[in-house]
Amino acid sequence: MDITADELAVSVDALMVGALGPLACDGAATGIDKRGVSDARWLDANGVAGDVQADHVHHGGAERALNHYPAEHYAVWRKRYPGHDDIFVPGVFGENITTEGITEDDVGIGDVFALGEAVIQIAQPRQPCWKIGARTGVAGLARAVAGEGRAGWLYRVLEPGHVQAGDTLKRIERADHGITLAMMWKACGARRPDADQRRVMMTLAALPTLAPEWRKNLARRAR
Repeated sequence: MDITADELAVSVDALMVGALGPLACDGAATGIDKRGVSDARWLDANGVAGDVQADHVHHGGAERALNHYPAEHYAVWRKRYPGHDDIFVPGVFGENITTEGITEDDVGIGDVFALGEAVIQIAQPRQPCWKIGARTGVAGLARAVAGEGRAGWLYRVLEPGHVQAGDTLKRIERADHGITLAMMWKACGARRPDADQRRVMMTLAALPTLAPEWRKNLARRAR
């Protein structure tokens, strides 16, 4: 990775954490219901202090320590699903931070950011699960989020520290492979990947900065 001049710098609109609670459809425990907090919270490999997950196989952990969702996408979902304006607000997808001014078109696996006292690195796209549809009552929402690549992304923590709403999220290193998350989703979503899309998947599968499970799945898909 090389330090670049085209650094991104955006303000964190909200920092959110969630306690365990029942999922609306079946009462199963979940931590997807995130609420905003105004105080500074410690962020390390275990995530944001006060944030919990019920399913530690698919959520949380060092490769999913912080969940980022672009605020620009909320308006897209409100337009797509009329009558749900009160649903598509920060926290609806279980995200920890939201920002405006940075989307999947702007970042890639391995990009490093400073956030408050912490330093974080993009480890993988967020893989939306069925719970976002169950929570919102919008059928097919998880499929639409993944299909359009409006899923957000997850960070690992390189240097722990306190973070809070209003902090600046600033890119300090940009990965040199040149593949954005938007390009990654397009390749992954192709029913019959062409040669360029297979090259994208193989390049990503070889990246040590990509979470191991994604590397394994992309290598298999590319073959």
